[in-house]
Amino acid sequence: MRNTGYRFLNHTADVSVEAKGKNLEEAFEQTAYSLMETITPSLITISPEIERTIIIEAEDKEALLFDFLTEFLYLFDVEELIFSKIKIHPIKHNQEKFCLEANLKGEKFNTNKHEAGTEVKAITYSFMKIEEKKNGVKINIVFDI
Repeated sequence: MRNTGYRFLNHTADVSVEAKGKNLEEAFEQTAYSLMETITPSLITISPEIERTIIIEAEDKEALLFDFLTEFLYLFDVEELIFSKIKIHPIKHNQEKFCLEANLKGEKFNTNKHEAGTEVKAITYSFMKIEEKKNGVKINIVFDI
């Protein structure tokens, strides 16, 4: 886990993030870490005890990112899982869709061990931007709180 690949930006009502990576996969990973840090600010306290694999398919990169991050909210809301290790395999793209497979490691959220952060209601398309350049990828996104 590296938390140097993202930063929180000022936003009047929600949580705004800028994440960076040397490629699309790393930028997606950093965006997911920023979501986890929003939910619980002490990522270092999350033990990699439980593993999950998620597979997401979508028509474009923005929808792929949206669905990827929404899966984290689902896993937190339904199974109370938080993750400190996130590894995305190379994202595949054919003429019809993008496909992402990620391995996650974490544990159940425990108020005796983990600091409660900000409740994230949803991922938004508002202000979502994915910029791919020669020197890396930058993602801007807003989490609805």
